[in-house]
Amino acid sequence: MSDAKSGKDVLTRRKFLGGLALGAAATALPAPAIIKSASAADPIKVGVISPLTGAWTVYGRAHIAGYELAVKEINEAGGVLGRPIEIIQADSQTEPRIVAEQANRLIRRDRVDFLAGTFSSAERNAAGPIVESANKVLLYPTFYEGQEQEYYPGVCNPNIFMFGPEPTQQVWPHMEYIINTYGGKFFMIGSDYAWPRVTNMVTKQKLAELGGEVVGEEYIPFNTPQYESVLRDIRNSGADVIFHSLTGSDTVNFRQQLAAAGMKDDFVLWTVDDEEVVTSGLGRDVSANDYVSFDYFMSLQTPNNEAFLKKFKAQFGDDALMNTVGVAMYNAAHMSARALEAAGEVSSEALRANLKGMSFSDAPQGAVKMREIDNQLVLPSYLMRVNPNWTSVNDMFTQVQGFESIEPLTARCANLPL
Repeated sequence: MSDAKSGKDVLTRRKFLGGLALGAAATALPAPAIIKSASAADPIKVGVISPLTGAWTVYGRAHIAGYELAVKEINEAGGVLGRPIEIIQADSQTEPRIVAEQANRLIRRDRVDFLAGTFSSAERNAAGPIVESANKVLLYPTFYEGQEQEYYPGVCNPNIFMFGPEPTQQVWPHMEYIINTYGGKFFMIGSDYAWPRVTNMVTKQKLAELGGEVVGEEYIPFNTPQYESVLRDIRNSGADVIFHSLTGSDTVNFRQQLAAAGMKDDFVLWTVDDEEVVTSGLGRDVSANDYVSFDYFMSLQTPNNEAFLKKFKAQFGDDALMNTVGVAMYNAAHMSARALEAAGEVSSEALRANLKGMSFSDAPQGAVKMREIDNQLVLPSYLMRVNPNWTSVNDMFTQVQGFESIEPLTARCANLPL
């Protein structure tokens, strides 16, 4: 266990995503049968698993900061059922194998009441068997590929609640605009793992409905340094749009080489991975005029976001950066606290039952609601274009369009409702 990081030690413009690592899930161990009875003074313990070291450290700082800010607000308001919330922090090290070990430790040794976090789909999938066996809830914050039964118990699991967008929320609402404006020939390039592959599978469904087509599709091994052959394929494909789901250092390498090859003026690039953090690291020349879609951006000009950023910067400093994942952690903390307060008790059963159908009108991106049938958050969706002369996150993006609430496709699970 490590103590929570200092508030000032959060994500800033000077630090950038370096890479990505994946691994295999570990076997779950059963939770201890004897649980200590809680008194009103005992804290409610939450095991928060964040990527504090490893390839996704830069995301980890915003990840934990969102949860810490919400817990501070909850505790200052009196806690939950008269009890403070205590964060027991764990480092995933950006390794699914470590996630499984940390989840077991948090549940068995630290006796946490529930878990929040993990980052990648592979990390979530590693935690899935643990929370199922131990009957503990996991609040998952990251934008992801959606729920397909073949990835159970990492998805389609009654104990996992999804607080980030999936492709029919992040991508589908904006496809008609992109196709009508630039054309429907897509070249898809992504990292070689579940999130890009399934995201592209879902995207192709809507693309076909709108009369578009895929003219090329490449999945790149992690930490690939050179992209000459891929760039040649893109140039010869006749594509209108490069649909981008690379991650980590591969995002940087590909985007830099695309710009250096003089191809930015020939294609529109739409990414579903680059928000303020990644765009800051890419720089103006590499990112100029690219499109990105998410449920949250720091540049949203709304009362909810302005109020949130005022509190966030007061706690973590003016240079601190927030992103979709950190905001999802913030929402998850507040909504889980309200669910337990409404239930009048702290248990997995109470948390599951009362999260379903819960709304949170103060969410930084706009009002959100946890859908009952499949534990998926219904949330806004925004399409942004990178300003070519941006100087900071304050002028980085221009909003092209936005939707207040996007209801995703129902999860493709064998047993619904979850």
